[in-house]
Amino acid sequence: MPDADPAALTRLVLAAARELNAGRYFEAHEALEEHLDEVPDPYWPLFLGLIQVAVGYHKLASGNDGASRMLGIGLEKLASFDDAVLGIDLGALRARAALDRARLEGHDAAGAIDGLRRDPPRLLPVATR
Repeated sequence: MPDADPAALTRLVLAAARELNAGRYFEAHEALEEHLDEVPDPYWPLFLGLIQVAVGYHKLASGNDGASRMLGIGLEKLASFDDAVLGIDLGALRARAALDRARLEGHDAAGAIDGLRRDPPRLLPVATR
């Protein structure tokens, strides 16, 4: 595996963030997946977790089964990373995905879908101080 190049990894994550933030969850997944061969081992769970969260939101937005499961396995992979990694606010995305998963697990798919439409999940840069 190649050595970690944080700037290159950040560019990959930001490209996916643009798609996710525009509500193009499948495209966010694709933007990350097509570069997995470039991701060094320590960041593999981060990228795979982001892919799975994006797929979870794609399933939710499309009305397909499995959104809760995908959000859950994505969250498991993201759990070991800091809230701020590669310049993104991973903590906020994790909190949102956990909320939506809880809604789905509580049989409130309508609430999760409404939240997705009113206030979609975002992958934002870490706020600078």
